[in-house]
Amino acid sequence: MMYMVQTQKVKTGKSGLGILLIVAGVIAIIALAAYALTVPGVFESVVTIAIYIVVAIAAIAVIAYAAMLILAVPMYMSKGDVVQTDVDYSIDDVKPVENSSSDDPKN
Repeated sequence: MMYMVQTQKVKTGKSGLGILLIVAGVIAIIALAAYALTVPGVFESVVTIAIYIVVAIAAIAVIAYAAMLILAVPMYMSKGDVVQTDVDYSIDDVKPVENSSSDDPKN
């Protein structure tokens, strides 16, 4: 008996548009770099702006990480921990596995 697998064709317009936007962005960055290298003074301005952007992103990331770190401590403290109080574990309660031996080379 043969089973039929139901398939459905889905549209890829959004992902295709995303790829086109990425390609357009890369082309724009290359064009901006070429323009910045050909016109005097523009390269320094673009590099300065890029440095400011990178520093701002790094600062935002550090501030967000610090905020999450600070907020995690009270959340951890208020959460508590779950422990079993009505059970006593002892090494004497451990039983060997049947048909098994550490001296047996098969195991």
